[in-house]
Amino acid sequence: MDNDGGGSSSGNEQYTSGDAKQNGKRTCHRHTPQQIQILEAYFKECPHPDETQRRQLCQELKLEADQIKFWFQNKRTQSKTQDERSTNILLRGENEALQSENEAMLDALRNVICPACGGPPFGREGREHNLQLLRFENARLKENRDRLSNFVNNHMPNEPTVGDSLAYVPSHQIFDGISYGINGSNRYEPSSSYGPQPSQIIQPRPLSETDISLLSEIAASAVEELKRLFLTEEQFWVKSCIDGTYVIDTESYEKFSHAVKHFSSTTAHVESSKDVTVVPIEAINLVEMFLDSEKWKELFPTIVNKAKTIHVLGSGLPIRENCNVLQVIWEQLHILSPLVPAREFMIVRCCQEIEKGLWIIADVSHRPNFDFVNNAACYKRPSGCLIQALPNAHSKVMWIEHVEVDHKLDTHKIYRDLVSGGSGYGAKRWIITLERMCERMALSSIRTLPPSDWSDVISTGEARRSVMKLGERIVKNFNEMLTMSGKVDFPQQSKNGVRVSIRMNNEAGQPPGIVVSASSSLSIPLTPLQVFVFLQNLDTRQQWDILSYGTVVNEIARIATGSSETNCLTILRVHPMQEENNDKLVAEDSSKDDILMLQDCYMDALGGMIVYAPMDMATMDFAVSDEVDPSHIPILPSGFIISSDGRRSTVEDGGTLLTVAFQILVSGNAPRSREVNEKSVDTVSSLISSTVQRIKGLLNCPQC
Repeated sequence: MDNDGGGSSSGNEQYTSGDAKQNGKRTCHRHTPQQIQILEAYFKECPHPDETQRRQLCQELKLEADQIKFWFQNKRTQSKTQDERSTNILLRGENEALQSENEAMLDALRNVICPACGGPPFGREGREHNLQLLRFENARLKENRDRLSNFVNNHMPNEPTVGDSLAYVPSHQIFDGISYGINGSNRYEPSSSYGPQPSQIIQPRPLSETDISLLSEIAASAVEELKRLFLTEEQFWVKSCIDGTYVIDTESYEKFSHAVKHFSSTTAHVESSKDVTVVPIEAINLVEMFLDSEKWKELFPTIVNKAKTIHVLGSGLPIRENCNVLQVIWEQLHILSPLVPAREFMIVRCCQEIEKGLWIIADVSHRPNFDFVNNAACYKRPSGCLIQALPNAHSKVMWIEHVEVDHKLDTHKIYRDLVSGGSGYGAKRWIITLERMCERMALSSIRTLPPSDWSDVISTGEARRSVMKLGERIVKNFNEMLTMSGKVDFPQQSKNGVRVSIRMNNEAGQPPGIVVSASSSLSIPLTPLQVFVFLQNLDTRQQWDILSYGTVVNEIARIATGSSETNCLTILRVHPMQEENNDKLVAEDSSKDDILMLQDCYMDALGGMIVYAPMDMATMDFAVSDEVDPSHIPILPSGFIISSDGRRSTVEDGGTLLTVAFQILVSGNAPRSREVNEKSVDTVSSLISSTVQRIKGLLNCPQC
C-alpha cells in the first residue's frame, strides 16, 4: 500500500479512519468506475486542487474530504514515479552518449598542440579567458556584418547586395530544401534584430509549382478544420471542470481530423482553448494588421517577440481587393519571464473572406523536418480567428489556439502550472492583449488633449502621440530583452536565482555599448492587483528603486492608454533630497539634478506590467516635442511583469508570479567589451537581488 495517504498505488481504493482505525483495523472502500473517471479527468487539468475544489468534488462524488485528498496524493505519487522512470531511461541513454563524447574529447585534448608554436595547449583558465574574448569578438563581428548588409540593401535595393553574397538563411527559414524570399522575391535580407543565430549558408531560390501547390493544400485543410471547430461547438468542445473554460475534446477531435502526434516524449501535451471578444476597430483594418508581420508584432507586443513574413502567395492586391491571401511566416512567441521558454513556429497563414464582412485567418505549422526551427518543441495545429464586422467600427473576434508542446521540463517549476493551462499561451491571453491594444490605439488616434489626461509638460496632441509611441517602444524593448537568448550568458548566476546576459548594443534607438540584462522571478502570496498597487505607489518607491533612493518622486504627466485607471503612461520626476536644520528631509528647489522617468503600465485579467526608462531633462524635452521622431530617442527600460500563478481565474484572488528585470549600460565604448568581466556581472546580480529582497520585505513576505 502507498504510504502517502493510505490509498492503493493506483488511486482506486481509499481507506477510512475513525473506529476502524482505533480497533487496529482499516476498512477498504473501492471507488466506483464513474468516480474514478471524474477524478482522472480532473487530475489531468489540476493535479493540485485546493480546499475549495476538493470540497466541490466531495459534494459531486459523495466522498469524504480525506478520500479526495488521499486519492490525489496517491495519484501524484504514481504519476511522478512513471514520469521519473521514463525520464531516467531517456537521461541514462543521453548520459552514456555524453560520456562517450567526453572520453573522445579528452583523448583529443591530450594530443592537441598550439598551431602557432607547436607547444602545449592552453590551461583551463587560459581556455576560459580565450573563449570569453572570442565570444565578444564574434558578437561584434556579427553586428558589423548585419549593419553593413542592411546599409547596402537599403541604398541599393535592386542590385545584388552584400546580403546576397554573404547573407545567411537561418535553418528555421528553410524547409523542403527551399529558402523563402520576402514578398515573393528570392532574396533574403538579414537583420540584426531578427531570428536566432545563423546556422546554415544557402542561396535562396523561388518556390516551385509543387511547393505552391503543397502550401495551398495545407492552408485549405487548416481553414476547413478551423471552420468546423468554430461552428460546431457542441461536438468538439467540452467545459473544463477547473476554470469553466472550453477545451477541445480529444476523442472527438481525433475522429474527424486523424491528427498525428508530433512528439513521443512523455512530457509532451496538447493545449487547446478558445475565447471571444468585441473590440473598437474596423474588421478590415484588423485583418490587414494580422497580415503585416510588423503590425502583428505591434498588436501583440507582450506575446509576439519576433516575426518575419518569408513568402506571400496571391495576386499582390491589397486585402480590400483580395479575398484570399496565403503567407509563410516565422514567429517567435515569448511571455512573462526568461524562465519560460520561447516558442518558435514556421506557419502557413491563410486569410479568406468566407462571406461579406466575415474573415477567417488560419495558422498551421509547416515543418516537414524539425531541424528547420531552432526550437522544435512546438507544433501548431490549425488555429486562428474569425473576424466579423460590426456596426460603429467595431469587430467581433473569436479565437482558437491548438498547440502540441514538449516544453514541460524546460519551463521553471513556478511557471509550469500557468504555462500548461489556458492562462499561458492560450486564446485568453491573445484576446485580452487584443482588447488592451485596441483601446490603446483608439486613444492614441485622438489628435487633441483628452480630459482624461493631464500634464505639466505635454502641450499638444502631436506631442502626446509622440510620447505614446515612445511608451510603445519601451514595452517592446523590454519584452524583447526578456528572452535573453543569442547572447553571452552567465549560467552560474542562475544558482542565485538571477539570470544574467550580456549583449553588444548597436541598435538604433538604444544606447550603444555593452548592456548587461538581469532578471529574477519569484512567487508572492498576494494577489496580482495588490502587488501592482504597491509597485505603483510613489510614496514607497524610494525604498526599493535604486534610482529613487533618498528622493521624492512626483508624477508630472499622465496619459490614459485604456479604459481602466491602471492603464496609463506617466512621466515621473525624481527630486534629490536635502536635510534641513530640524533634521527633516525635503525636496530641493533646483531641478538641474532631477531624473525623469517615462513609465508605461497596465493591468488586465491575467496580470500586468510596469516598465520605466530613465531620461535626462534634455532627452525628455525631445520626447514631448512634436518635431522629433521618437524612434531615435535612446531608451534602456527596466521593470516588472506581474502575473497570476495560474491557480485562480482573476487577478483579484490567488497568488502572484513576479519577474523583475533590469538593463544597465556597463560601457558606452564598444571596443572596451573585452574589459567586461564577472565583476560587472556580479554587481548587476547583487543589485537585482537586493531590490528583490527589499520588495519582499516591504510586502511582508521575506520567506517567499
